[in-house]
Amino acid sequence: MQSGHTSYRWYVLFILTAIFTTHYIDRAVISVLIEPIKKEFGLSDSALGLLSGLAHSGALAVVALPIGRLTDSTNRVRLIAIVVTVWSGLTALGALSTGFVSLLLMRIGVGAAEAGGPPASVSIIGDLFDREELPKAMGIYYLAMGLGTGLIFLVGGFVAQYYGWRAVFLIAGIPGFVFALLVLTTIREPARRAANNSKSAKPSFGKAIREMSRNRALLYIVISGTCASLAHASLITWLGPFLIRVREFSLGETGIIMAVATIGGNTLGSVVAGFATPALARGSITGTYRFPALLLCLSLPVCWLMATVPGQPATIVLVIMLSVILGGWSGQVTAVVLASSPTSMHGTVSSSYWMLANLVGVGVGPVAIGLISDMAGSLGVAMTIGASINLFAALFFFIACQNLKAGSAEA
Repeated sequence: MQSGHTSYRWYVLFILTAIFTTHYIDRAVISVLIEPIKKEFGLSDSALGLLSGLAHSGALAVVALPIGRLTDSTNRVRLIAIVVTVWSGLTALGALSTGFVSLLLMRIGVGAAEAGGPPASVSIIGDLFDREELPKAMGIYYLAMGLGTGLIFLVGGFVAQYYGWRAVFLIAGIPGFVFALLVLTTIREPARRAANNSKSAKPSFGKAIREMSRNRALLYIVISGTCASLAHASLITWLGPFLIRVREFSLGETGIIMAVATIGGNTLGSVVAGFATPALARGSITGTYRFPALLLCLSLPVCWLMATVPGQPATIVLVIMLSVILGGWSGQVTAVVLASSPTSMHGTVSSSYWMLANLVGVGVGPVAIGLISDMAGSLGVAMTIGASINLFAALFFFIACQNLKAGSAEA
């Protein structure tokens, strides 16, 4: 395979999307198992929020910047193969957990390993696709959010109900080993777009930080993505428990609903956003915000209706609607992150964004919702409060795009 061929580029994107799917399978597996783990170990919602959020994202944040620098200077294909093998193995070891501490250590290890996958993958995609193609390419890449989350809810809910929650960890860890082998045997390290520029090929860490601090478009899109990540993680983590506790679905029924919502809804949202974002931008890079920001704003009223309108049929419809909405922002935020940053810094910049989005967003969100739920006694109210953060995400997306100029990033 030659990296210059169009078919090869799309094959690489397919494999990287599949690996990102395993990332979300192993990240979301704990959310599927919240109720049976809570029952077996007697954990509070706050402790469960820590396992599903901060334990994973805190470790990811600690490793993100060093591994981002590594992404900019090492073989990214080998790096991806190594980290996906590690996080898949640690996920499988979750089946041997004996309590909160062992689950906590497993989640920390998975989070640290998963810090290396997306930045390296995004950097490769940025080298294979032109700037005009990035919204579509990133929209496809972020299909993994819905596919991974949906698959683990579908398979995990069924397996947990009939074979126990420990078997789910084993099953979740298997796909990563397969795709790690495919990466090593079928993908070549692509040439970096900035490799012919000796001044920018390997920027210092200080230069990268200065770029991020003075680049207003980059700064505001990172803030937007962090806010959206907080709301997204809060809702996805607690949707399952909400369906079981408040709407009285069984674990198996919840798995099916979440699978349909995330595989169908998130995937639809990501695909539509990949085409609608450039269409509504009307050829103007500053108009990139229009479709994603609209979706972010719609998440609040839909979540409020889901929490307040009684009845299982209405809940199912609103969960699917919410999943469509949540599927449309991630790829577009990442596309703007890449478009607003020099190519030679893609690894460091995307890792910095990944660090903040996970530490502040994914780390704080589920824990905060768990605390609010414990104090207020209403999971629905807590989730609606979490969804309101998307209004700020939409605002900062708009501001970022107004500061994004056609030639702001290095070729």
